Amino acid sequence: MKLWLKVFWCTFLLFEVLFNASSFYLITHNFNQNLVREVDRGLSDQHILTAQIETDWSYINNLNQLLNTTKDDPAVFLQNNASKYLKSFDPSNVSIEIKDNREQTVFTDFSETIAVPRPELELENSEGRKYIIRSIGHKSVLFVAGDLNLSGRDFKLTYILDLTGIYEDKNAQIRNFIKINIVITIVLAAGLYSLIWFLTRSVRMLTSSAQTIASGQYTHRVNVLSKDEIGLLSEQFNKMAEAIEEKVNALETAATNKQRFIHYLTHELKTPLTSIIGYADLLRTTTFNEEVFYKSLNYIYNEGKRLESLAFKLMDLILVDNNKPNMTVEEIQQVFEETAQLMKPQLEKRQVKLSMSAEALRLPMERDLIKILCTNLIDNSIKASKAGDSIWLRGYQTGNFRYVIEVQDQGIGISEQDIPNVFEPFFTVDQTRSKTNHGAGLGLAICSEIVRLHKGELNIQSRANVGTVIQIILPGLYN
Repeated sequence: MKLWLKVFWCTFLLFEVLFNASSFYLITHNFNQNLVREVDRGLSDQHILTAQIETDWSYINNLNQLLNTTKDDPAVFLQNNASKYLKSFDPSNVSIEIKDNREQTVFTDFSETIAVPRPELELENSEGRKYIIRSIGHKSVLFVAGDLNLSGRDFKLTYILDLTGIYEDKNAQIRNFIKINIVITIVLAAGLYSLIWFLTRSVRMLTSSAQTIASGQYTHRVNVLSKDEIGLLSEQFNKMAEAIEEKVNALETAATNKQRFIHYLTHELKTPLTSIIGYADLLRTTTFNEEVFYKSLNYIYNEGKRLESLAFKLMDLILVDNNKPNMTVEEIQQVFEETAQLMKPQLEKRQVKLSMSAEALRLPMERDLIKILCTNLIDNSIKASKAGDSIWLRGYQTGNFRYVIEVQDQGIGISEQDIPNVFEPFFTVDQTRSKTNHGAGLGLAICSEIVRLHKGELNIQSRANVGTVIQIILPGLYN
């Protein structure tokens, strides 16, 4: 069962239980109050009747004594005068019954037959009174019985009150309540159904959005319709969807890059190996010719150096990928000097001049990775330069307490459309020059990863046939 239906049924049933219970309680409470009031009235009226009859009998009996006349029989007195005592009551509701001590009826105006036994007549003492409510036919009747003593003779006076109206009122209230409850139930069900369906529309939208995103549409977002808890949940859901989209895009990019890397690596390995195998087979199957021999060996040597360069670059890339830098505080000027010394043979071979200037400063770094970074940047500049060109390696502190490593050359430069691609593995601006210089297009990809591990920034400014400036901005300075 859906959540909004659970809320509907729970709310509806809870209301019905509480409404019915409270209504029946009120009806029963009012009925009991009326019943107690009528019983108290019956007890009071029975007592008043008894007192009146005894007073009248005493007066008549005393009068007979004064006049010295014959005394009246109490039973005859009751038979002749009992009806006059009912004139002050409603004859349609009130009756009386008088029995003597032998349970013989002396007087009664109650027309219905009263079933035996009669427990209300079993009085324990002369002062006692008892009452009972009995069903007689379709009526509910109150019987209040008490002793009546006239000149030593005992009688039992029963006050009879018809309570049918009270019971009919109770039944009428129950019938009216049932009718009202039917109307309220229909209105409540329709209102609750519409209200809860409307209020939970955001939950249904969240469910639909979750299904949409699960199907692969990661750009989908749910509309935030309110500022309540469900609205906040919708906002957090959208944030979660954004995070999922970013993660999926990152995974797709990583998978694409991985596939591209494998493709480029296969291509880079296949080309020199094909040349090496081809020229080796030529030397193996061809009659010795000095020119062919030296030419073939030169091709094999160049392609071998290219494979060697590729191998070293791959090792650097693997080192960067697997390295979790253990930062130590090092003097950056010493790293520059070691890099310049390391690159000296290559600079001399290509007749390129390296100028170095660095502000002495201690930086948090992984020394070997920073050395690889500087080496790759200078190596790329050498390959892009021609004899007589200059390369500048600079290091200086910026006004925002960061340190800039800058490499500038006068080489062939990079076109504006190629700049976004230079950090991709195996991308080379000039394929012919790359093969001549044994380049594999991994240098800047390695540099980018090293800068990322150091939480720095890498910027490139370049113009074709003018030169390139690469800036590495490192955080976390130490004085």
